[in-house]
Amino acid sequence: PGGWREWVGPQGQIIGINHYGASASAEVLFEKFGFTAEAVVEAARQSITDASA
Repeated sequence: PGGWREWVGPQGQIIGINHYGASASAEVLFEKFGFTAEAVVEAARQSITDASA
């Protein structure tokens, strides 16, 4: 996920993984690695808070 820093800036939040090899259904993997609607909303809120500070 480090490559995204250029696009999101220093206050931007990145949701991603830096490894490969997990095997399960998409639903299980999304939950395990934090790819959920709740995580995205929280990351967006945190980015807004950080950018406003």
